Amino acid sequence: MTETYPPPYRRTVDDLDPESVTTDTLVAMVRSHRKGEAYPTPEQLLHNLPVVLRALCDHVLTGQATALDVAYRIASVIDALEDHARPPEPARRTH
Repeated sequence: MTETYPPPYRRTVDDLDPESVTTDTLVAMVRSHRKGEAYPTPEQLLHNLPVVLRALCDHVLTGQATALDVAYRIASVIDALEDHARPPEPARRTH
């Protein structure tokens, strides 16, 4: 009989203390959530930025967005932009 295990717990903004959370904490959380996903190209980022910002603005205007919710979404944009600011990791060679 094969046992199945639930997926590992994935932290959300609800797990954070709003009094002590930092932008770096949120960016790190975004990175952990995106682990294994391909980042958009610089062209895609630039093309999608107005769409992302409009969606964020609409979300804020609903009145249902919390400060942490908005900050997480901004951290997601920061992470995507910073990913292209970092030099690529060198390819690993195995002999």
